[in-house]
Amino acid sequence: MPAALRSPCPPARRPCRRWLLLLAAALPWAAALAQSESPWLLRHTDPDTGTQVWLRERGDQVPAFRASTRVTARLSSLAALLLDSERMPEWVYRTRSVLRLQQDGAQQGVSLVVTAMPWPLDDRESVVAWRLRQSASTQVITLSGRGVEPAGQPWLPEPAPDRVRMPSFASQWVFAPVAGSAGQVDVVFEGHGDPGGSLASPLLRGFVAAAIWDAPLQTVNALRRMVQRPEYRDAVLPFIAEPAP
Repeated sequence: MPAALRSPCPPARRPCRRWLLLLAAALPWAAALAQSESPWLLRHTDPDTGTQVWLRERGDQVPAFRASTRVTARLSSLAALLLDSERMPEWVYRTRSVLRLQQDGAQQGVSLVVTAMPWPLDDRESVVAWRLRQSASTQVITLSGRGVEPAGQPWLPEPAPDRVRMPSFASQWVFAPVAGSAGQVDVVFEGHGDPGGSLASPLLRGFVAAAIWDAPLQTVNALRRMVQRPEYRDAVLPFIAEPAP
């Protein structure tokens, strides 16, 4: 059974108020994505799926990315896939593991995400506070996440000695039903981050330059395939409303 459909955690492991406050402080990040005045520039269009990837310059920082596609899927199917953290390594680009650290119900929590890097670079990790919400008026689903630091939060893990903790990370998934369509949904995945380490390193700089557009492209195209699997295609989530036929 997908993790999204299981009981989120035993009552004894329910998070306390301290991490809920952390979550509330970490998640209003959308404005940060929009601070740059640089335009979005189309980087790639996949001729097979129609998935498009745009990049936006952020000064001397790593560019922001945005990938979009259109799928035919139920909203519960898409939400169930995103909430099934145990299987994210199967489809999210270079994700080695996702460990739930804390969770409040099925729609918000804190996870430790480990990203595999090519040798000899050290793997990256990020502690991500995330929240899934659906608009009651439009049925649009948004799952947003932002990296948080353990300073002042002793229950959060310190960086692993063989990994690099990403100094910053933010991402957002948006699923918007297409009005008047037969179950079509516009999917947008965007974000930005700092991989840590020195971008003066040719190896790291070369990896980032390729991954900044290839990662969202591969991830969104993998989502297109994964959401059609029976365990997600047939998922029913009580907190997700489907558009009226």
